Amino acid sequence: MGTLIGTSLAVGAGESGTRPRLADIGAWLAGSEKGEVAHAHGLTGDVDGKVVLPAGMAGHPVSVAQDGDTTLVLDERTGEVVRIDASQLSAAQSADYGAAGLQLVSGGAYAYVVDPHKGTVQRIDPAMTTPESPPVDVGGKPGAAVVDGEGTLWVPLPDSGTVVPFTKGLKGTAVKVAEAGHDLALTLADGHPVVTDGTAGVMRVLTATGVQGSFDLGDAVTGTDPDDVLVPAGTDGSAVPVLAAGTGDLVVVDVRSRHTTRAHVQTEGHELGAPHLLGKRVYIPDESTGRLLVYDTALSTPAPPVPVTEGAGELELFVRDGLLWVNDPDGSAAAVIDADGEVRHIGKYRTEVPSARKPGDEPIEDSIPTGVPGAPVPPPPGAPDATAPGADPPSGNPSGDPSGQPPGPGPGGPTQPEPEPGAPGAPQAESRSGAIRITFAKALGATPQRYVLKGATPDQTVTPDAVGPDGPYTFEVRGGSCDEQYSFTVVAEYAGGKPDKESAPSALARPCIAPGAPQGITATPTQGGHGGTVTWEAPQDAGGQVTYAVSGPDGTVETTGTSRTYANLRNGDTHVVSVTARNAAGSGGAASGTLDLIPRPQKMRIVNNNSNEDTIGIRTHPTTKAGTRAGSIDGMTNPEVTVHCNTKGEERTESHETTDVWARITHKGISGYTFDAYVHSRYNLDVWDCE
Repeated sequence: MGTLIGTSLAVGAGESGTRPRLADIGAWLAGSEKGEVAHAHGLTGDVDGKVVLPAGMAGHPVSVAQDGDTTLVLDERTGEVVRIDASQLSAAQSADYGAAGLQLVSGGAYAYVVDPHKGTVQRIDPAMTTPESPPVDVGGKPGAAVVDGEGTLWVPLPDSGTVVPFTKGLKGTAVKVAEAGHDLALTLADGHPVVTDGTAGVMRVLTATGVQGSFDLGDAVTGTDPDDVLVPAGTDGSAVPVLAAGTGDLVVVDVRSRHTTRAHVQTEGHELGAPHLLGKRVYIPDESTGRLLVYDTALSTPAPPVPVTEGAGELELFVRDGLLWVNDPDGSAAAVIDADGEVRHIGKYRTEVPSARKPGDEPIEDSIPTGVPGAPVPPPPGAPDATAPGADPPSGNPSGDPSGQPPGPGPGGPTQPEPEPGAPGAPQAESRSGAIRITFAKALGATPQRYVLKGATPDQTVTPDAVGPDGPYTFEVRGGSCDEQYSFTVVAEYAGGKPDKESAPSALARPCIAPGAPQGITATPTQGGHGGTVTWEAPQDAGGQVTYAVSGPDGTVETTGTSRTYANLRNGDTHVVSVTARNAAGSGGAASGTLDLIPRPQKMRIVNNNSNEDTIGIRTHPTTKAGTRAGSIDGMTNPEVTVHCNTKGEERTESHETTDVWARITHKGISGYTFDAYVHSRYNLDVWDCE
């Protein structure tokens, strides 16, 4: 099924016929209109390579899956998969999977084609693009799948509320993550799968064996339309941004530190895509204007938007090599943004990149721009318009005079009006262990005397009491209940009789974070076995009422204590007990211990044998029936033997003792049962029942 395609090349600087070299830090960007993919340099934005896709793909929507040195392109209309040979800049192999609407995902030397309509997953050879296995039924209609760095495919099944892993190409056991019918979206955060349940407003971190932790997204998501809950397919670090597009509530969850930041962005009237986080900025594609809306979490305020296209249209975003890539798949525009927020525009159709096109191919237009001209940077929300009649000149030259000098008080000359008092920016709330951190943007216009925080309850303390006009623009609120959510405003207080100005309220936040795993878990068997007690210590950062989910031999139970006792268990088994802590903010990872009920061998000496000239039998079963003798202990001796356990068997009377207890022993390499009148294991509390 693999086909060698003789396609044209587009190479970077150098003579024709030389092997092209692409930047190590770069990405492939689709140009569906032209039927091409272009490779751009991440540090310069220059196009340093281009591949023309096979005939018939021009004008078709395509998606690019790139992982390491593997780059695959899917024709979403026909199901054809093409591999890009980066060393030769050619479309080297292809295979036709004959269906529209497929998903193509790759990672960790594995690649998969997911068919959402048939509900199947098929592993393919990323080098040859041909199938490596037949399609596998996943058990439902899959959502958007992701592949982690180890090559494990994660497939969400919203209808059943599960996520199915494929490890090394093999289907694993489905992980229950939500109620059936809930909206599920997957994100790779720091290389680990995270599922957002948009219906319940919960984010969960996954492993192949189950849920490792969960985070409550609160009122920011709960109750909103699940279709409006937007998350990226991947992030560069451990923080995942979640946007409720209908309300503008933005939540950033750090699944490693478990801190949760909540803010509000203006989304009304915008057609938005999934937010992406790079550095301290959240970028939200606004497909109604062709721009990226930007929210700066460090300054707690919106930043100037980033223009990408000249009008409305689709925008693809992804993070790769510590850079945010933005692409218009249907046009010439793209951009790359670094962690400092510097934007480099990319012209995918630039003609400086030569292309050895096949005879008869249409030439690429020379008039296509290499990028979108930078638009004027708009003022922050609430700032006066410098271009409006009567507006103040820019702060860099407050006089408006070419000399840059302030105006003199000339006789009869007009005086500058005093700036009006302004309100601070809407506060950003970050949930921490035992506290809420409030940050805000300073007020525009007149300079206030100070800023004070409003909204703290009597059981909360605010530090500092007030913030000066020069900042830092941060308050910390300690206290309160983890079971409650709090909102705050910041008031700018002005002197001279000027009215105070109050900010918009912050998003709701809790003074706690999801707890980590319990500490110091131990499992101690009961004397004689058949049970034991598992104990643990609370997580160091646990806040509020903590409930523990304890999973063990009797299933999963919840408790507010720090111990769990088991009884009536069979000896000879081991039981893994896991404990997960949960509070109102979510849950952390599980701590595990093993309750080992395998009897401990004891060293004991044979008794009642000094005057016995007969041998003592070692039996295969606790009985004297014929055929059960496996070995013996010499008479007139009391050797040391290893006693493993004891059990009930044939009742006998020997050496003036009557009992039905038999000891399981090992003597000179022979193991079996010996009548306990010669062992007395029943009097040794350290000898357990065999079962």
